[in-house]
Amino acid sequence: MSSASATIFVRPIARLLYTSRTNPPIASTSTHLKMELPIVTDLMDAWTTESFNTPLIRKKIEVPRITKPDQLLLKVEASSLNPIDVRLTEGYGDEVLSKWSQLESSNYNPLSLCSAEKFGRLPLITGRDFSARVVAVGSNVKTYIPGDEVIGVIPVHWQGAHAEYCVAPVYGVAKKPLSVSHVEATTMPYAACTAWNALVTLLKAWGVPKIVATCSDKNCEMVENLGAKAIDYNSTTAKEQIIDEGPFEVILDCADSELARWSDQIMGVWRNCVHVSLVSPLLADTDRYGAPMGLATSLVKMFCRSYKSAIHGRWNAYAFFVPNSDCLDQISLLIDQQKIKPVVEKVYSFSDVPEAYAQAGKGHTRGK
Repeated sequence: MSSASATIFVRPIARLLYTSRTNPPIASTSTHLKMELPIVTDLMDAWTTESFNTPLIRKKIEVPRITKPDQLLLKVEASSLNPIDVRLTEGYGDEVLSKWSQLESSNYNPLSLCSAEKFGRLPLITGRDFSARVVAVGSNVKTYIPGDEVIGVIPVHWQGAHAEYCVAPVYGVAKKPLSVSHVEATTMPYAACTAWNALVTLLKAWGVPKIVATCSDKNCEMVENLGAKAIDYNSTTAKEQIIDEGPFEVILDCADSELARWSDQIMGVWRNCVHVSLVSPLLADTDRYGAPMGLATSLVKMFCRSYKSAIHGRWNAYAFFVPNSDCLDQISLLIDQQKIKPVVEKVYSFSDVPEAYAQAGKGHTRGK
């Protein structure tokens, strides 16, 4: 139930990225392009993971190309760093994400999964969140044109936004809020889909009468400023304080902890209450046991936990990150209406990305 958090870094600004010269477009060979801006170079700076659990490397690589008609090519203005990005550089979820990428690259031909050779995802570019300018759009993209400022998220099995350019699906993109900078705008996209702090603010904006959150002592003031009752999860009386505030109709936990698992007990009985967890055992189990056995193990764990809740008339479920343009549109609107406030802990330059990863890897960051 603690908030997910991250760090922001911004691109270098010294290089001219758009020009009126008649340079050939970078993706001019794609049959899916509808319109685009010219780009100065075929190469870009990117931070890559060459092998898991090794330091990030800054290198020149080709600017990505639009390969499907519902994609956009974007010039990254700012990107944030989420805990999942750090985990991905360590190989987290590689068993499932490799097969997902392999399936997608074969136009979802299930026979592609029969290959004995593992589908490689390295070198890997991480970074789910971005605030960017549209450079080119696919032939099926109707709502954006080159030059538009947008925010968005990139699917977890795609190459990310910790680079000068990225490609994103239209279903993961929304217009950037007009009232905030690119740095502030990149705080919300991934968190809005998966993290507690965005949900707390949304629920408050929608008129939910009472919200209780657990967090570290240093973050209690910030959480209460967002409109929730804050309880320090390190307190020796944390459970008693939570019981005093309950019972609860909905519980959302963003971290697998003893307190989160215990909290099933303080939901209402036979009132259709629900406990949603953002920490599924699926990726960890498939990494440990392989895809078939890991999937079976995860299903057994999910069933056992759901059964214990169901016999008391409660529901237990897992939620997963899914890019959602409708969600992002709503987030953008609420930011402009000042019902959601972006929280930025620290901004790093593009050259300091490894330092940002080191800090995020320690956990317990505040805001983004």
